[in-house]
Amino acid sequence: MALILAALATLVALGRNHVRGVPGPGPRPAVFPRAALVVPVTGDAPGVREALATLVRQDYPGLIVVFATATDDDPAVPLVEELIREGHGRVFRVAAGLATRCGQKNHNLLAGVAFLQGLGQRPDIYLFGDSTHLARPDFAATLAAPLVRGETALASGFHRVEPLSDAPGVVGMFATCLALHMLQSIRAVTQPWGGAMALTRQAFERFGVAGLWAESIVDDCSMAAMLRKKGVVCHPVAGAAVLATPLAAMSLSRWSDWLTRQLLYLKFCMPGTWLAAIPAALALSLVPVAAGVILLAGLVGFFPVGLTLASAVFLAGLAGVGLFFRSLSPRPLPRGAFLAGFAMVFPMIGWCMGRTLLTRTMVWRDIAYEVSFSGRVRRIIRKG
Repeated sequence: MALILAALATLVALGRNHVRGVPGPGPRPAVFPRAALVVPVTGDAPGVREALATLVRQDYPGLIVVFATATDDDPAVPLVEELIREGHGRVFRVAAGLATRCGQKNHNLLAGVAFLQGLGQRPDIYLFGDSTHLARPDFAATLAAPLVRGETALASGFHRVEPLSDAPGVVGMFATCLALHMLQSIRAVTQPWGGAMALTRQAFERFGVAGLWAESIVDDCSMAAMLRKKGVVCHPVAGAAVLATPLAAMSLSRWSDWLTRQLLYLKFCMPGTWLAAIPAALALSLVPVAAGVILLAGLVGFFPVGLTLASAVFLAGLAGVGLFFRSLSPRPLPRGAFLAGFAMVFPMIGWCMGRTLLTRTMVWRDIAYEVSFSGRVRRIIRKG
């Protein structure tokens, strides 16, 4: 119980300023080099149109935006075509085709990069984003600024869930993403996040990122593992580099599937880190439950007073962390509902970690990927 509280307190202490956008991203460069934003997109789910529009309407001078779909008949194509007409020659779309050796997202990204390499003047900076988050107008400029200033070759922002309801799944997603966002500020574990990632073209080519992506299940986690071995550490960027993810509904099963995928990416691309995370996940899921049982049973004399008090202090400490997380929500949420959703994070971590133990397959939408421990895709199974 003491170790868990100490770990959570350390996470909050080290990460709270980063998620608040402190310190700021630094001075905006006076001159920006050529840059392009590549965004894989599929489907026309609610909110995608608005999210894509925010990526097109960036204030980065001359920014090229390339949307990459798998096929020409993807439901997202009409949305993209509208933005192309508004883009004044800066917005393009490519059809990547169906992936056969890597994750479909990677395949789409590589098609976007190949399009950029065919331009007369190639970009000096590659930006990569997602199609489901809302970006501020200065998102691209803020994300690229550390590269422009020569501080790093790789930078990453993150996203923040904006809970539009107090449903347990929504609160759980908010708390989980907030904890991952805090981890971004700890340089020993900072990883690029594919939804807001910037890389110099020189580094992209020098380190063979295209070749890695062409065989890998995912873009960010696989690249992080490879670049760390080469001494390239991701630079976390706060402020405008943080995208907004409005979330009105999230079932427990969807939350579970999402978190399981994140842990599977870790298992496939960083197996040593995943192995080390197993006992931590078990402790996070089992100790709070045990503390609750000890407290209730101790009140009627089944456990010593000291252990009962320790459990009460531990649970009060967890509630305190939950209330701090609640204070970082972009909109106010009822205290009781928030704490109930926050409490579900701990057993969910253990459940999702357990789901990763005996599988080498990851399912995303209608595609199942069989993956090796190196993160390379062995086989792709498409449903229907």
